Amino acid sequence: MKFFLLACFFLAAAPARAAEALRHDLRAELHPADGLLKASDKVTFPAPAAEFVFTLHRGLRPASPGGVVEELPGDAAARYGINSSSCGVEAAYLLRLTRPSASFTLNYEGRIAHAPGEQAQEYARSFSETPGVISPEGCYLSGASGWYPHFPGRMVSYRLETSLPAPYASVAGGDRGRRSARGGRNIEVWESGAPQDEITLVCGRYAEYERREGGLTYAAFLLQPDPALAGRYLDATAKYIKLYSELLGRYPYGKFALVENFWDTGYGMPSFTLLGSKVIRLPFIINSSYPHEILHNWWGNGVFVDYPSGNWCEGLTAYLADYLIAENRGKGRDYRMAALQKYSDYVSGGADFPLTEFRSRHSSASEAVGYGKMMLVYHMLRQALGDQGFARGLRDFYAANKFRTASFEDLRAAFERVSGPGRLKPFFDQWTARAGAPDLRLKNVKLSRGLEGYELEFTLEQAQPGPAYELEVPAAVFLEGADEPRLKRLPMTKKTETYHYPSAVRPLRLEIDPEFDLFRRLSPLETPPTLSRLLGASRPAIIVPAGPAGDPWLGLAEVWTKDKSNLPRVSDDLAVTAPPAADSYWVFGAENLLTRDFEEDLAAYGAAFGLDTVTLGGRRFARDGHTFVFAAYNPANPARSGALVVAGDTDKLRLLAAKLPHYGKYSWLVFDKDMNSVASGVWTVSSSPLSAALGSKAPAARAYPDRAPLAWLPSAFSAERMAGDARHLAALPGGRSPGTPGHRRAGDFIEAAFKKAGLKPFGASPLRAGPPGRENIVGMIKGTSRPEEYLVLCAHYDHLPQAGGETFPGADDNASGVALLLELARHYAAAPPARSVIFAAFDGEEAGRQGSKAFVAALAPGMREKVNAALNFDTVGRLGAGKILALGSGSSDKWVHILRGAGFVTGHDYAPAADLDSSDQASFIEAGLPALQFFSGPHKDYHKSTDTSDKLDSRGMVKVAEFAREIADYLAGDAEFITRPAGAAPSAAAPSAPRKASTGLVPDFSFPGEGVRAQDITPGSPLDKAGLKPGDVIIKLEGAAVKDLRSYSEELKKFSPGQKIRVTYLSGGAEAAVTIELAGR
Repeated sequence: MKFFLLACFFLAAAPARAAEALRHDLRAELHPADGLLKASDKVTFPAPAAEFVFTLHRGLRPASPGGVVEELPGDAAARYGINSSSCGVEAAYLLRLTRPSASFTLNYEGRIAHAPGEQAQEYARSFSETPGVISPEGCYLSGASGWYPHFPGRMVSYRLETSLPAPYASVAGGDRGRRSARGGRNIEVWESGAPQDEITLVCGRYAEYERREGGLTYAAFLLQPDPALAGRYLDATAKYIKLYSELLGRYPYGKFALVENFWDTGYGMPSFTLLGSKVIRLPFIINSSYPHEILHNWWGNGVFVDYPSGNWCEGLTAYLADYLIAENRGKGRDYRMAALQKYSDYVSGGADFPLTEFRSRHSSASEAVGYGKMMLVYHMLRQALGDQGFARGLRDFYAANKFRTASFEDLRAAFERVSGPGRLKPFFDQWTARAGAPDLRLKNVKLSRGLEGYELEFTLEQAQPGPAYELEVPAAVFLEGADEPRLKRLPMTKKTETYHYPSAVRPLRLEIDPEFDLFRRLSPLETPPTLSRLLGASRPAIIVPAGPAGDPWLGLAEVWTKDKSNLPRVSDDLAVTAPPAADSYWVFGAENLLTRDFEEDLAAYGAAFGLDTVTLGGRRFARDGHTFVFAAYNPANPARSGALVVAGDTDKLRLLAAKLPHYGKYSWLVFDKDMNSVASGVWTVSSSPLSAALGSKAPAARAYPDRAPLAWLPSAFSAERMAGDARHLAALPGGRSPGTPGHRRAGDFIEAAFKKAGLKPFGASPLRAGPPGRENIVGMIKGTSRPEEYLVLCAHYDHLPQAGGETFPGADDNASGVALLLELARHYAAAPPARSVIFAAFDGEEAGRQGSKAFVAALAPGMREKVNAALNFDTVGRLGAGKILALGSGSSDKWVHILRGAGFVTGHDYAPAADLDSSDQASFIEAGLPALQFFSGPHKDYHKSTDTSDKLDSRGMVKVAEFAREIADYLAGDAEFITRPAGAAPSAAAPSAPRKASTGLVPDFSFPGEGVRAQDITPGSPLDKAGLKPGDVIIKLEGAAVKDLRSYSEELKKFSPGQKIRVTYLSGGAEAAVTIELAGR
């Protein structure tokens, strides 16, 4: 079955589950230049008959040597259950054989030429679709095109022989039996013995790439030769087929192929996917949409959907692909919240329907139900059964229904083999057969104190129309003195229920479903206002400035949507006195009479508007040259939303209509003069109607315990091995200060690991050379095609000496970096890149980068020009939910693009940051070489005895390794050298004086704006005493501008502990200043 098709195509292809499969033996001769198809099909049924009814494309003129074929009029076709006019492509035919037979042949020929046509969706979104086309660019023949005889209610198996003029080749489902060339034509045979619900055939002028692993064939068919792109997709194919085979059961086919299409599509067919040229080159697709298409071979193309009873497949595929990937990245909560918000934003009134009526996606509302609601239903089922029980149910469902059509009843039966017979019927009935969602309300929260402690009492109400849902409502109670909340599940079977929670310790805060685990209709105040609420609105109001100032904005309104049934209502600001209370609306233009009030309302989110600047998230943007988009609640009705668009330049406003639908999850956007995205963000919700603060000392909502995903994504890197290496280095007695036994043993360990991986010495020196403090361990993997060009990967292995009777384990700083370096050495030793890779474990970093300075200074004349770049791994072991920080990103103007590509491919969050001259990448930058430091962020154990290995995040180290590998692959590949740092200081430059004074600031290295934003403030520090808080941005020290971390550090070096200085900062968008007395470091 092909996915992402129009509804009529799905209905035409839906097979009856009881009918036995028939067999097609097809020979298809295609002529792309003429759009012509000539075919012969020997059809074999399980039992003989004298008459057969089938559908075929109207232009193909069928005939049979063993009988008579006549076209059926519409009313006659209807008697056989065929709606021949449903898509206007196929006609219905009756074949009368001269004598009953189970087998017969149909010959037919003609042209199929339905050019891809645009299908409109909300706003400026659209996509192109066709049932079938044969053209010089290629061919695409879905089952819905009627290119072969379709017998209603029948599954099919087939042998398909295609003939195409060279250099065209074909791809179809199943396995390729043989291929040959004859008379200037390419002959290929595709065969599927397993039942299918349709046959899809595509063709093109392909460059083909193939890999065989474990009895499976992975292939890529590209319209232009691109071995690197093909290699990435073949790697991803192997990765995700391994994942899903282990989770669900063996992959159902013998091959999986990526096929490049000649127009932009995203289709999944049995054993291959058809993606457009632009789509496959989007760097994020390979780890987002692509695994979704692979998974469809289990769900939809392995277990088929009984569409008349409801499409269970899309939500399951979304849950086990898109959601599972988000869950692996620590973003499961965000994904669930977004799904619930889409439902609340897009589904209202007549747009809702039960899951048993979902067939396919044709609008945002149908997507919110069929994908989003269904995905949350699987999530609730998983929580009810537990991860092991849920996975067992999935495997049972797949094994019992492989190559059969399955319904919600079959799904329930599989999971009831885990839960017990009949136990899940109420669950499936209320979630699949009933439209709507619970609407929870928290009421009457009371905290009382008795002789034995405290009692918390509260009421939950289901406010939706109709009967109550049977729910297990997640609840969290924060207690005084406890870091993590007490988590409860509250059974709820009535529309209103009251609960009591006794506690010996004072409860401080109550939160209901804080992690969005329950499918329900969200309160508009529960999540931040985002643009999706407006993009899903029905006929929103657009208010433009009156007079000539409104002309450019009217032009934007004209191209606002391609959905003619949902056109906005446009008026000028003289025709209204206030925003519409009952509707969602857009305010266009800074000159608009409604703009000032809108901007004032945004101050609640920390936004500040000046005459020339706008401040958002602590960043200042000039109004001139930027376009701003803001979402907010409608002040008269929070269930509706408003948006403001202002622009310093209105020349390219029309481009905004096409861009906005892609930014629905954001609250605010900033675009440059060419309408490129500059910044985006989501407002912070200060309180939720499903939470209650229990007294004046109640804390804000806090983080919840991490959850393991249903399955970990396979990786080339081992979390266990890296954790073991870091643990070994951190446990060495006495620490790793140069000249100590622990330092020598650390060197022995690294040297042995380099040798075991197969690294060879770099240059004339042995692997390990130099006196303590400069005793570097340097190995190399020789490049395959450019061995005289180099990439340096490095990490320092030394740490602080013992002091005051304390030993400093240095688990994060920098046993973690060394462990990651060793893992990369093993990886590249097994698969050498084009350029040679130097692996350097540097000594003496803590004493002023002594080892890396010595390495750079010792490079032979002319060698620096052969080094592309250096990547340094220092303090990479505490990533958690944070971003991978790339320090030194100013050392090449190419880093921003390289980092962006790695972020897209891996899906890992990152942030470029200025260099602080604080680690070994600075030695390369000073020598005129581009270099980065990978860093997982600051923490309070830095350079303390509490930096221990039990606090390392080995899964986070895998993420850093994957991110770094993408960058290293590029730098060590065949691409040109990246640009060098501008104005690099000579390597002999005198080191700057150390900083002695401290403010107590824990900087946010990911902050992209001017100044230094506080990630945290050390308790009791000068800034803490002055009242600064996390999120504040320091912009001046004693009147000197602070542009970034480097300038902040340089300014502080001018002062000593005990001196008083004036600190200017931004807080909540407003500028303020305090005087502090500096402390010592």
